[in-house]
Amino acid sequence: MIKKKIITRCPGSCGELIQGIILGGEKLISYPIDCYSYVKIEEGFQNNRNQYPKAYQALEKAIDYFGENPKWSQKLRIEIESELPKAKGMASSTADLGATLLAIAIYLRREVTPEEMTKICLEIEPTDSILFPDLTLLDHHKGQYRRRYQKQINCKVLVLEGKQMIDTLEFHKINRESILQKNIPQIHQAMQKIEMGIEKENLKDVGQGVILSAFANQKILKKPGLEMIVEKALNLGAYGVNVAHSGSIVGIIFHDQFFDKENFLEKIKKENFYKEYNSIKEYQTVQGGPDIWEG
Repeated sequence: MIKKKIITRCPGSCGELIQGIILGGEKLISYPIDCYSYVKIEEGFQNNRNQYPKAYQALEKAIDYFGENPKWSQKLRIEIESELPKAKGMASSTADLGATLLAIAIYLRREVTPEEMTKICLEIEPTDSILFPDLTLLDHHKGQYRRRYQKQINCKVLVLEGKQMIDTLEFHKINRESILQKNIPQIHQAMQKIEMGIEKENLKDVGQGVILSAFANQKILKKPGLEMIVEKALNLGAYGVNVAHSGSIVGIIFHDQFFDKENFLEKIKKENFYKEYNSIKEYQTVQGGPDIWEG
């Protein structure tokens, strides 16, 4: 095998459009944005295993899955550079793993599907649906997807990054079942709005749905100032506000021509709750799934 270097990338997500009990079990729809994790794989010393334990777990599992010689688990070095903040709900870990799995597959001249990547990731931790090129309704615990949507949502997103850091594995150990059950009617209504909006390419409907899901999640993981953020965003022309249901970010969905972004920023920066957020950054929605960057 020729010694080579592979570099891949995978987008993160601005939280979820929706998360809750849907079709009998907890599911979510992530939506990818142009904020990426980059992974480089080449032969070399693995003196950074402690830095990227999950990525090296993915390497070992992928080598085994593809039926390759186990020696590759010890010979390939992984390096990760990520634009995504950790433990905030932007799918940073799934993006790391997705880019890693694609890089391994390319290195070994193998094909790997989103379903296969999701299966391997779930052996490590709950995963997001950003590994699919399409918007996808995914059971993030079991990996079964119920729906892949043929249409994307094309918009900009203003991301408020909360100060709170959430350990995904620890969060999912919390018993949230009673609240999730009480939220079912609201989540059902949100799902109807979101699916109708995706199908008709109507961001106002999508926006209404994501707000319903965001408010339902306040009982599980509260976002400071959410009510005021939603009110000001809608009044100034945004389509809606979504959240990371197991993280601390809030996303404002908009198009430049309709949203008075400067006015919005000016207003919320004066509010007391604003001190609970680290930063505000702007992104564009993109197609999901890892791709080759260099190699």
